[in-house]
Amino acid sequence: MLTIENSEHIIKRSLKRVALRSILFGALVFFILMIFTEMIIFVFPTLWHYKHEMEHNEAYLTDLIGMPYIEEILTKTREIYDAAPEELKQKQFESEYKDLFMGLIDDDFFAAREYLEKSRIQTGKVNCFLCFYDEEKDRVVFVVDGNDAKLAFIPGQWISEENGSIDDIRTIKRTVNSEWYLHMTYGKAWGLTATDYMEIKNSDGKAIGYMTITISMNSFARKVARLLVMNIPFFIINIMIFIYLISDYMIKRVITPINRLAEAAKEYGSINKNQVNPKGRVFPRFEINTDDEIEQLWKTMVDMENDISAAMSKIAEAAAKEERLAAELDLAKSIQLAALPTKFPDREEFDIFASMISAKEVGGDFYDFFFIDNDHLGMVIADVSGKGVPAALFMMTCKGIIKGTALRGGTPAEILSYVNDRLQEDNENDMFVTVWLGMLDISTGVVTACSAGHEYPFVTDEYGNYQKFDDPHGVVCGVLQNLSYEDYSFTIPGNGRLFVYTDGVKEAQNKEGEMFGTDRLRNCLNANSGADPAEIVTAMRKELKTFADGAEQFDDVTMLSLWYKGRHN
Repeated sequence: MLTIENSEHIIKRSLKRVALRSILFGALVFFILMIFTEMIIFVFPTLWHYKHEMEHNEAYLTDLIGMPYIEEILTKTREIYDAAPEELKQKQFESEYKDLFMGLIDDDFFAAREYLEKSRIQTGKVNCFLCFYDEEKDRVVFVVDGNDAKLAFIPGQWISEENGSIDDIRTIKRTVNSEWYLHMTYGKAWGLTATDYMEIKNSDGKAIGYMTITISMNSFARKVARLLVMNIPFFIINIMIFIYLISDYMIKRVITPINRLAEAAKEYGSINKNQVNPKGRVFPRFEINTDDEIEQLWKTMVDMENDISAAMSKIAEAAAKEERLAAELDLAKSIQLAALPTKFPDREEFDIFASMISAKEVGGDFYDFFFIDNDHLGMVIADVSGKGVPAALFMMTCKGIIKGTALRGGTPAEILSYVNDRLQEDNENDMFVTVWLGMLDISTGVVTACSAGHEYPFVTDEYGNYQKFDDPHGVVCGVLQNLSYEDYSFTIPGNGRLFVYTDGVKEAQNKEGEMFGTDRLRNCLNANSGADPAEIVTAMRKELKTFADGAEQFDDVTMLSLWYKGRHN
């Protein structure tokens, strides 16, 4: 099984392997370039020399033979050749075709052929000849051939790819126009050969044919091979020395420093950043002095370690503070929940249940219920502006003032007017609270209530269906001094129900940003119209959770449900 240590060792070897391969590749490219340069230095001047020697020879032969005769025989041969039918041209070695050109073979012809033949023999050429090119049929047509008499072509005979190997017209023109290019071919008889063409023009300046020379290039090939044999070992030795020096330099200046950085990173990755390392800082111990980008990278890693250590210290301090704050919030939440009544009266005339689920650790919603006297039950549900600890503190203040004021007597409107004035005093944070305060006459089922900007309550009608009660709304408490509020009343029928809530119920959202809304609230209530208060609150919680489908709760959710059963005598 491959261990981490082995894996890291392989990575280090791999870095060396990559560097060595790169050096070898560079050395190979350098070697090829050196050979290519050497060939250019030797080959092109040599070819230029051959080219000019052949051009001088071609010009000399042209002068010996004479341009008038050359122009005459080229022109006449071309005329006879063009006039001959293609069927006859295909029989170029038969007497019928040869006889067409026999009138051209005279003393001048033999003299011209002798000049070409002697030049071939004396200079060791492969061949010298006069010809023209049939571009339509891609043929080299001989006019005067300086080859051995037994092998020489007579005027009008030709060579093409059908019966031999020739240079095409593009190659011929390239040879004519170049100062160094010679077309080279290889054959079994002569080995490596090179051919040059000198263009022949008539007195009108029109090209009518070529003076052609082919020479052997075997000696040239041997010289090139000798040059390679002499120079390749020298290049190889120098390249090996180059590879050794560059490899040694790369290992010392690049690979070893990078490996030291990797070792430092490995050690740094293994330590616990939240604890003090007994060995001290990691990267400063792996000092690198290369005076280049790698040293700069090491210095950057040293600075990074210092910054991370400082940041981790701050994070540890922040985490400690956060833990203390979380503990304080838990305590605040416990205090807040303890302030909300959780023991519900066991009375024959009614059943009541309420709950508060905060969106944060502590919330700003609250509910309350209490007996004002033996026949009147006070009910409160409220929503403080804001979230968190400030809202929770303001909520505790509101709850205490409302209950204390209600127990001293007065209508809901009078109570909320007094509460508003008290909250407005020293309200530096401009906080406010929406409140619904109701007083149930247990004997009659009449509820006297007042709303300070709170949500509309739901009350069942005589058929047991929940209906929204559009009560008169006053201004939220805590904003302005000396506000007046309005009482209103309604009767809960026997066996009827009341449901009050904060805006966190109807404004709950799902992942698409859609709100729960009043219609879903009413439908859920009517679907559970016969349930007791605790069951109704539980059903509403379940419905909200299903609707949210995992979306985060953004606001506190508080509900109070009352089942008025009526007076029992």
